[in-house]
Amino acid sequence: MTYVIAEPQMMASVAAEIEGIGSAFSAATGAAAAPTSGVAAAAGDEVSAAIADVFGTFGQDYQELVARFEAFHNQFQQTLASAGFAYAETEAAVAATLGLAPGAPIPAATQPPFIPTDLTIFIGGTGTPIPSSSFVTRANNLYVRLANAMQALVTPEQLYPLTGVKSMTLDASVQEGVTILDNQLYNSIHNQGQTVTVFGISQSAIISSLEMQNLANGTSLFGTNPPNVNQLNFVLTGNEVNPNGGLLSRFPNLSLPALGLNFYPAMNANTPYHVANYTLEYDGFADFPRYPINIISDLNAIAGIVYVHTTYLDLTPTQINNAIPLPTSPGYTGNTQYFMIPTAELPLLRPLDAIPVIGKPLVDLLQPDMKVLVNLGYGPDPTLGYSTSPADVPTPFGLFPDANPATVFNALVTGTQQGIHDFSLDLQQIASQPPPVVPQLALPSSPPGPTTTPANFPSPQQVFNTINKIVTTDYAVALPTADIGYSLVTEVPFYDTELFLSQLGQGNLVNAIGYPIAADVGLGTVAGGVEFLTIVSALASNVKDIQSLIP
Repeated sequence: MTYVIAEPQMMASVAAEIEGIGSAFSAATGAAAAPTSGVAAAAGDEVSAAIADVFGTFGQDYQELVARFEAFHNQFQQTLASAGFAYAETEAAVAATLGLAPGAPIPAATQPPFIPTDLTIFIGGTGTPIPSSSFVTRANNLYVRLANAMQALVTPEQLYPLTGVKSMTLDASVQEGVTILDNQLYNSIHNQGQTVTVFGISQSAIISSLEMQNLANGTSLFGTNPPNVNQLNFVLTGNEVNPNGGLLSRFPNLSLPALGLNFYPAMNANTPYHVANYTLEYDGFADFPRYPINIISDLNAIAGIVYVHTTYLDLTPTQINNAIPLPTSPGYTGNTQYFMIPTAELPLLRPLDAIPVIGKPLVDLLQPDMKVLVNLGYGPDPTLGYSTSPADVPTPFGLFPDANPATVFNALVTGTQQGIHDFSLDLQQIASQPPPVVPQLALPSSPPGPTTTPANFPSPQQVFNTINKIVTTDYAVALPTADIGYSLVTEVPFYDTELFLSQLGQGNLVNAIGYPIAADVGLGTVAGGVEFLTIVSALASNVKDIQSLIP
């Protein structure tokens, strides 16, 4: 019975539930620590003091026992998740041996980026709390390229409201993820003496970045004795805290408590550990425009969240090998390498490309000039969809690029000519194709007889339950809508005021006026995109519910 499943879902579900129980237990234990470990005497006499000491000793013993239980719990949860992954991996290997695998694995790229380590830990991105065996295999073949032990690490990976209105906020999800990763690294490196490579994608790239910062600050479980440089590596993709391009680091010091969203500082470029950081061009999370007053560039970035950010594991080894090394600041001696992977088409035009027949010609007509306009949101070069300033330097948003008007004009003229040329070729190709053959419909020789099978209409109870589910889904959209609106009318104006006063204090009146406007355009576009995706998700759920009633 080979290749029954891709990953044992029961083990995955149990692992997730155990993780939740552990989090709740830890919180309760933390709350009870003080009152049970330091019991005050009921009175000033010696008997009361002795009784208090006895109970305090019991409380301290309990806390020590709980700490051991939590360590066992964390290890058990991760072991269970790893067992699920190992079972699935074995199934896939057996299936491949027998020729029953659904598809051949992609070939591994030429050489690993780092010296091989004993263990590689793979962490999923937002919406992927438990990496599957196919996730691990593709991530390893594309980016890590190490033939060693591989482990999938379970983390929450939630982002309210994109992963659901009842899901964890980004802050809560990231903080729990950092704790889980820190525990795992301490166990693997300190307790077992292993060398480790960590693969992070999207939200887990944030987690990895914060863990590196905690290691540097001495606030991890390692304390003041972090791992040596040859004991730990990181491979990150789709990093929202890229120093120059990450959405969160583009707007430093911004906080939106209603959404549980802190704009984390840029990843520390001076970490002693070797880091390979990959970004896809036009990825709205990891390659956000430097000049957000360019709303066309902002809209393209929002589309890139949907069409580009989700494709890191769909690339080919050739694309990874041809990634462009980004320049760093003069004299940079850090161990982080930054790579940009080009994206051929603008994600903003992807919906247009889906229109039958005329979609591709329209895309080819508009894309050359649209690329020029979009790329001006990143810098003065109209041919590049990413910032060319040093990749290791935290680069907040700015107002306008220092572009040469003549260069931009020439690029638009060339783009117009290219668009018209490509559009004409597409039309010629369409005209040269034979018209589609319309099938001939013949009338039946005799009318069909009456059917004896009654229609399977839904019961009134099914209709009522479906309507109730649709109403509940649509009503739930109101909560993130209110939170987004509240953030835009309360927190963002405070941020604008800080920008205004900061630039005014530096004597720059133009930026004092322009920076708040640029921030509002960029943040407003992002907020609108999140709201749009939330509504689309609700509508898709409604359609699915209605379809369930159709016989």
